[in-house]
Amino acid sequence: MLDEPPTEPLESLLLAPAPRRPTPIPGPPVGPFTCTRFHFMSGIPAGETVSVRDDAGEVLLHYRSFASVTAVVAAVMAAIVIVSGGAAAAFLFTEGRIVPAGIALLLAAAFSVMIAMLVPQTNATLYDGAQPVITIAQQSSISIPVVTFLIATTDGKPLARLRKSVLSRLGRNRWSILPVADERPLGEAIEESLSRAIVRKVLGKFSKRYESNVVVRYLDRAAATIVRRPTEQGEVDVLDIDPESPLDRRVAVGVATLILGSEP
Repeated sequence: MLDEPPTEPLESLLLAPAPRRPTPIPGPPVGPFTCTRFHFMSGIPAGETVSVRDDAGEVLLHYRSFASVTAVVAAVMAAIVIVSGGAAAAFLFTEGRIVPAGIALLLAAAFSVMIAMLVPQTNATLYDGAQPVITIAQQSSISIPVVTFLIATTDGKPLARLRKSVLSRLGRNRWSILPVADERPLGEAIEESLSRAIVRKVLGKFSKRYESNVVVRYLDRAAATIVRRPTEQGEVDVLDIDPESPLDRRVAVGVATLILGSEP
């Protein structure tokens, strides 16, 4: 009789972690994405052209500005409503008033959604000359409690998704970098520290020196830096990508475009 192959215990199979989806490997960078440093323009009114340049000042990409104070105010107000409603509900619950606590939560959620519905969706297309190369499209119809964007090529090939919670505006702004068909983040873009983030919210609009930089990590390693605070050389609003990073440079540019173009 032939020996039967050994089998693993059922318990070990059930407890084994699910295999991760293979991470897509980007192809070699082409066109403007052969660069690793991208200089963005800031303070451009909505609807006007924003140029993205290289270190020599040559225009690499351009897009229509989507900056809007409406989105900033709505996001802050929605976060305040959610936090206030949650605090009121917690207080009522500790007092034994279960029904009023539930009503407070429902009202806070309803008003937050109504505020978010007033904000138009964010969409942008980056061009290399007259040729579109990247699209950034908001997938979720509202930005409460989270907003998700899809970065794709102009022929419809998805590259990555970006997700952000409205509550992150109360502390360090954080964007999660997600694969196209999975909910487990492969990376993130986050402000360098909580103290810098708080100072930026209070004083950042008065002077660039109070801005906070954003660190982009991908596959558990540093991938890029979004420089928003002026350096000793006077550089500001620069995306600096690690040449050895596995992060697709088109995704990195998409992340920088959203952060520099939409964050308060």
